[in-house]
Amino acid sequence: MILDATAGNRTMWQHKNSANIIYIDLERKLTVKPTIFTDNSSTPFLDLTFDAIFYDPPHGWGKGHPFYKYPDAKSFKEKWKGYGDIPRYYGWDKNKNRTQLIGSIFRAQREFYRILKDDGLLWLKWNEVMIPINNILAIFKDWHILIELVTDDPTHTAGYQKTYWVCMQKKTGNEKQPTLLQFQLSNNNTHVSL
Repeated sequence: MILDATAGNRTMWQHKNSANIIYIDLERKLTVKPTIFTDNSSTPFLDLTFDAIFYDPPHGWGKGHPFYKYPDAKSFKEKWKGYGDIPRYYGWDKNKNRTQLIGSIFRAQREFYRILKDDGLLWLKWNEVMIPINNILAIFKDWHILIELVTDDPTHTAGYQKTYWVCMQKKTGNEKQPTLLQFQLSNNNTHVSL
């Protein structure tokens, strides 16, 4: 099972109604309603429920969005209004300042640690519109970074900042280190044991 922990209007998904994804959000005025209205820092889910969690938190705070302050703001407003009749929702209004945003990300990652399976994956999306990625990754102390993908494609960043997708796995304390890898060949079959 997959959790979209900041569903917004599901604009990041090409298929918006997967039976394998639970969509959660706090915002009640969304065009595309989540599966459950809940805070991602205090969910109703049991421990170790999800195989993967996608987390695209607000990348800033306050009521404004900096994409609109640039000289060509009119074209950005058109480009970023969403897909068809579905507007994008960024959640910037949920935090009044940097301290509140950092606190909400901290609390959310702590909840994700609880509800993600030990071998599950957390995908964090971050845009450096106001805070550098390294400052955000410092919050994720109980996680191993497996992959960090970066894009400066203007369709994902409005042409001004980099967007990162970071894949993480929980640090569990009981991770097994690989032992001697042994290969045994018999009858053209390969047997691998650890």
